[in-house]
Amino acid sequence: MAVVTYTSAVDKMKVFSAFIREGLENGDLVDCGYPDEESETFRAKLKEYGIDVEKYERKGALILEGLFEWYMSDGKFDKERAIRRGLEMRVEAKRKGYKHFRAFEDLGDFSFLDGQWQTYMEYWDDPRWETPSGPYTEVLDYTPFVIELVAFNVEGIGETQLNEMFKAFWVGNPEYTVFIDLLEYTDAFSKLLGISHKKLIGRKFLLEFDPSSSEEVKVIENLTKETIANVEPIFIFTSERSPTHSRLAKHQAVKFFLLSPSISIPKSTSENEMVLPAKNTALILDSLSKVLEEHAHTNIFLVFDKLSELINLVGFDKAYKFLLYVLEMLLTTKATAIFLLNARAHEPQVVSRIRGLFHNLLTYDKDELKVVKIT
Repeated sequence: MAVVTYTSAVDKMKVFSAFIREGLENGDLVDCGYPDEESETFRAKLKEYGIDVEKYERKGALILEGLFEWYMSDGKFDKERAIRRGLEMRVEAKRKGYKHFRAFEDLGDFSFLDGQWQTYMEYWDDPRWETPSGPYTEVLDYTPFVIELVAFNVEGIGETQLNEMFKAFWVGNPEYTVFIDLLEYTDAFSKLLGISHKKLIGRKFLLEFDPSSSEEVKVIENLTKETIANVEPIFIFTSERSPTHSRLAKHQAVKFFLLSPSISIPKSTSENEMVLPAKNTALILDSLSKVLEEHAHTNIFLVFDKLSELINLVGFDKAYKFLLYVLEMLLTTKATAIFLLNARAHEPQVVSRIRGLFHNLLTYDKDELKVVKIT
């Protein structure tokens, strides 16, 4: 479950379309609700972002409906009817063999309820969503069947009321609820460099850090937030016990390649994690090649935060050749990549040779990110 806040300053449909398209391509039943006044623009935007609306509607995999039609069919908010109908749709999706029931709702500014968002929260927080009773009990197994994205416009909402709304949305299962502020995070990393997100795309960075601070992961965290807000995939090559993995494993949108010196063949441990043998650079390159092939026409982000460890494991010459191969693979792609190097762990000539491979140099020292060179 994700809750997205937005204002008119962001292209919300870029995010919403990505969520909907992913579900349709994945074999999910996708149910969409949106402000009734946006019915035509909603459909048009889905098509603009590459979704064949009519095809999926004919198949029954895509359901589009205005909020007023869904909740206010008799002119007033009917909580019981909405819950019953929602559960029945989930049961039907389960029986028909859909992979997930993917629910999307853009609540706008809650104008369909005359701004009375508390009324919606009574519906949202009803215990029947968590523990269906009666005819739904045997059919609905929610793990991991339901994927939900709810969005609302925070424009014109005061801070006090917004805090109340966040607390209300947090009720129930907070461990399954993720909040995303599209406006705050769209340039969370790029603004630190003094450039736009658009100008960030395609650059390859070397980030030298001081290991005594151990907070360089904040930089990667900001990059991750920016990729999520811009609906662009991020792949991180790190280790299972690294601060990067500890801090970012909670983000389901992040894909990890975990380098381990104790295994000899790749091993998938979860949907988002693959363990790779750290000493086998050929297998690491092969995994990267598959990622680039799969996302050949997409802006993607890559993080290699174990460059120093790789040098220590396989030796400088082999690590240097690996880095050359990676940069050559990335040369003509839309991939944006950051390589982290503990400069203090190596001789000056080693650091100098690695620096020579990059046109964009950053340092993180004394809890501060500094731009050394951007070309």
